Amino acid sequence: MQLDDDVVAEANRVAETDSEVVRVKNFRKAYEKSVFSKPFMAVENISFGLDYGECFALLGVNGAGKSTTFKSLTASVMPSEGTVAVSGHNIQTDFQKIRKLIGYCP
Repeated sequence: MQLDDDVVAEANRVAETDSEVVRVKNFRKAYEKSVFSKPFMAVENISFGLDYGECFALLGVNGAGKSTTFKSLTASVMPSEGTVAVSGHNIQTDFQKIRKLIGYCP
């Protein structure tokens, strides 16, 4: 799959630093349909970082993984791989600290 240059640049920037307030690194989410079928890949290897005060949106067609990505920031969805962090706290281990720092209106 061919990625846009700005997508590659953002992934490289996130890989080289950890100073962002919101940091999503190599996030991947696969939903298991059943034991006998292949998992449904909702998000494949997305990385981005946000600093304090930045406004952010995800654009894409239906089924591109936008909602799944935002749900990962509220611990409604846990990553199959990768990390999601807010103010240095990992969404999987420190969500009680994170929930006081974020707001989300779908």
